[in-house]
Amino acid sequence: MPTFFATKSAAVALSLVFGLGQPAAAQAFKTEALVPLAPHPMGPILAEGEAAVSETARLLTGLTAIERDMMLGMLFLQDGLTSTVGSHFTHPRKESWPTIKDGLAAAGIADIEPLLVALEAETDAAAVTAASNNVTTALLTAQSALKPSDQDRIMAILAGVRAAHDRFNPAGPTEVVDFQDGWAGLIIERGKVDFLLKSADPVVAKAAQDMGRALDDVILSMPDPGVTAPVDFDPAPVSALLSQLEALAGSA
Repeated sequence: MPTFFATKSAAVALSLVFGLGQPAAAQAFKTEALVPLAPHPMGPILAEGEAAVSETARLLTGLTAIERDMMLGMLFLQDGLTSTVGSHFTHPRKESWPTIKDGLAAAGIADIEPLLVALEAETDAAAVTAASNNVTTALLTAQSALKPSDQDRIMAILAGVRAAHDRFNPAGPTEVVDFQDGWAGLIIERGKVDFLLKSADPVVAKAAQDMGRALDDVILSMPDPGVTAPVDFDPAPVSALLSQLEALAGSA
């Protein structure tokens, strides 16, 4: 079975993030990951909000969960890997899409479900790739149409990193699917940070630079995601990363 080294996987995955097509979370999108952040000792967190995460941030997080599945699906397709939970391309309609479809419709976003159905029906590699690209394009279009603020984006990134962090087992080996989901989640959120580099607020743009570097350091230090057995991975660096991102968000 083909294997890939962590740096190669990260590079390929990031090229998918910044191109078209992406891997992702085999677990269901959990809305509880979107609870407001607790006050941080370094100051108030920009993503905290008054009582709850904004609807825009919630929808962004759901769309990102589908992006993760697209990225994992493409990586598995390109490297000939087999997922123990079946095709990642079938997960969005079972997991993430039901949680956000009504909200997207209310926001006037075009229905993505027909594209997901079409993707699931494809079997030829070239057709699957084209269908996955169609889904990813629609996801990016939907995210843009939501017109998220910097705060919306930061809230969604923090929720995504927290969800990835929660996939890793701090008490022992992490199951293969959970490790791959967590790894892919961090890759996708790394791509989302770059949107903040374009912020008109120089403080936010500077915080985004630091967020990107912090994510890069953790991602490139992680074991290869093309594993077949539980992974001995200490999630302490991801915990530290989450704290660092919260602090940076609070400085923005």
